[in-house]
Amino acid sequence: MLTFVNDSRLLSAAAMRVCLAAALLCGPWAACLAADTGDTSKLEEIIVTAQRREQNLQDVGTSVTAFDTGALERADFKDVTDIVGQVPGMQFNQYGATVTVYNLRGVSQNDFSDHQEAPIAVYSDDAYVANTGALAGSLFDLQRVEVLRGPQGTLFGRNATGGLIQYVSKQPTDTPDGYVQVTVGNYGLIQTEAAAGGPISERVDTRLSFSTSDRDGYITNRIGASINNQKQYAGRIQFKIKPSDDGEILVKLDAINNDNEIEGNYSWAAAIPDATGRGVFAPPGTPDLGGYVNTSTSPFNQAEDRRGLFNRTVWDANVRVNWQFANFTLASVTDVLQLQKRYGEDSDISPNPIFNYDTGVHYQQFSQEFRLNGTVGALRWITGAYYINYKTKNFEQTVLPDYIPPVPFPYGDGLAQLNLTTSSPAVFGQLEYDLSDHWTAIAGARYTSDSKTYVYNYSCNVCGPVNNPFGGGPYSVAYSTGAGYPDAEHTYHIPTGKVEIDYKIDHDNLLYASVNRGAKGGGWSAPSSGYVNLNPALTAVPVLNLNYNEERLTSYEAGFKSTFWDGKARLNGDLFYYDYKDYQGFFLDVATQIVENINATVKGGELELAVAPLRGLNVQLGASWLDTRADDVPTPSGILVTSQLPQAPQWSLNAEARYQWPAFGGQLSVESDAKWNKQQYLELINAEDDLEHSYIVANARVAYTSGSGRWEYSAYCKNFTDRWYRVYNLDLSGFLGIDQSVFGPPRTFGASVVYRWGK
Repeated sequence: MLTFVNDSRLLSAAAMRVCLAAALLCGPWAACLAADTGDTSKLEEIIVTAQRREQNLQDVGTSVTAFDTGALERADFKDVTDIVGQVPGMQFNQYGATVTVYNLRGVSQNDFSDHQEAPIAVYSDDAYVANTGALAGSLFDLQRVEVLRGPQGTLFGRNATGGLIQYVSKQPTDTPDGYVQVTVGNYGLIQTEAAAGGPISERVDTRLSFSTSDRDGYITNRIGASINNQKQYAGRIQFKIKPSDDGEILVKLDAINNDNEIEGNYSWAAAIPDATGRGVFAPPGTPDLGGYVNTSTSPFNQAEDRRGLFNRTVWDANVRVNWQFANFTLASVTDVLQLQKRYGEDSDISPNPIFNYDTGVHYQQFSQEFRLNGTVGALRWITGAYYINYKTKNFEQTVLPDYIPPVPFPYGDGLAQLNLTTSSPAVFGQLEYDLSDHWTAIAGARYTSDSKTYVYNYSCNVCGPVNNPFGGGPYSVAYSTGAGYPDAEHTYHIPTGKVEIDYKIDHDNLLYASVNRGAKGGGWSAPSSGYVNLNPALTAVPVLNLNYNEERLTSYEAGFKSTFWDGKARLNGDLFYYDYKDYQGFFLDVATQIVENINATVKGGELELAVAPLRGLNVQLGASWLDTRADDVPTPSGILVTSQLPQAPQWSLNAEARYQWPAFGGQLSVESDAKWNKQQYLELINAEDDLEHSYIVANARVAYTSGSGRWEYSAYCKNFTDRWYRVYNLDLSGFLGIDQSVFGPPRTFGASVVYRWGK
């Protein structure tokens, strides 16, 4: 078992006392300090767009967690992944900021190759973002974040096999308003955030917002600069144009830049393969295959000879048109996105020049959606068409020794170059019909044609079979239709849809049941090291199938939504069963990344409770239960096993409590939130060293807002117990004798000041 011991030098004892004191002030018990126990304010109504129109959260028969502007600000969410801590059934992993992978109800796709699309769709202002390398960034100046659990194969459609996340920006208004925020914290953190908006003419409003973040790395490098620092700059400008009273045009331009960051946020641990080839943690003091032993017991203290790098620029232009006609509404969403990225890391996590990995991406995407919706008596309808086209040109390079004993075959340097083009039109529609005052039936369908063309060229300096079937000389392979591989081009015909029945007991209580089908088109792997054998006649080395099939997930779900205690409490829950066919599972076969289709099932449920028991006190509680199973999972030795899906803890609990009361002519508030995850496996092969034991991460915040509401001063402490926990792991025991463990951030703390003006 892997054990790390905290290094007390990371923080002073005084800082620890401050963080713990803030935590003790937070929580439901803080209400006991209040003299005011008068009438309780009702819970605020939450508006979502899960059905592509604005609705009360409690009227939507879908499992949704949503955060409005106030909730995002009060929880001090600054990174796109911060929401994970308060969404039942949600996990994530990041390889630094280069790739962000979300997991909902056990559904994810952990391949770090940049050309892969994820089964959890991410939308920014109604536009789908296909590239996982474009997802990392800051949360700033947002109106709302919505998380929809379960397949969304009808109205959203593309690759929403397991659900989706929607980020909605604050729109320009016809009243001048804005804010400026400055945050400082440990690790040399300096963050700024600001927005300003208002009318520039009678029919045009605008809003400009930006965010910057500069901090040192969390990981100390004993022989170089700290690792996993951040130098990130993001900006957004929007225009709302109102040509007439019937419609509006929203134009958004935004960009994000990461400037020469030092990446490769892995922590070293020695591991050895068992009889199945899966890793187990080695005894303390065991060297890796390069002879290195990390003398530090802290995951945030490493010794790496290679300086990692991360440069990224993302540009996006988005135009949304909403127009009201006599009998229907027209919506149009046009989006253009471009990404350029360069990433490199010290993959052996040691002072020895053994294994370096680099990748580069040039990506461009265009999408267009048209939607019509209207109401005819008891019938509500929506129909539309969608198109996306993207092209990505990538390289992945590995630098390795020719031989790494005791592995009998050579590796050497490998270079994979690929081009992937995708063209995908779709049509969709959905009907909602009120059968009576209490019963509503919903049916929807979508058809997607997903055409993809793949060109893959790979070369290595010593991995080829010269006179030795295991290799010994230069080797190259070209995979494309022109090179004689017809399966390098494919069109997937993908029908998806849903049927649902809702029963509205009364204004405050809803029951629902649904069957949903989600799907994600197939694709290709991009191995970047070792001998990539595509020749079935050569049996000395395993034959790789680069292509994999589409996956299909059928969800059976029933749930309820209830508002009670005169609007002071809200309880939502659901139970579901997933029949997951041809799940696209990611495997790291020694050093070769590959995606293969396997079958899986998921059973589970969620509960969410929000309650305002006293004036000024709000409590949020969430729970998730999962039972996952994947069949015939291949291990490195070739033995097939049954496993759990990665990052799918059987139980996870989340909680948040906030208390606010009048003081010093303004308002004081204390807040704490936490998430507990039961043990979980971090890779699909379920190696012993992939098992992350149960852990809890807790945060605290205290704030004072002036009587005018213009000034706010706050202090925060995140992960205040300084818990060390892994969010992902790559088992390299049979390759380098190590694990590449990705840890969540250590304890961080800081203070902010905000000035607001306008409404």
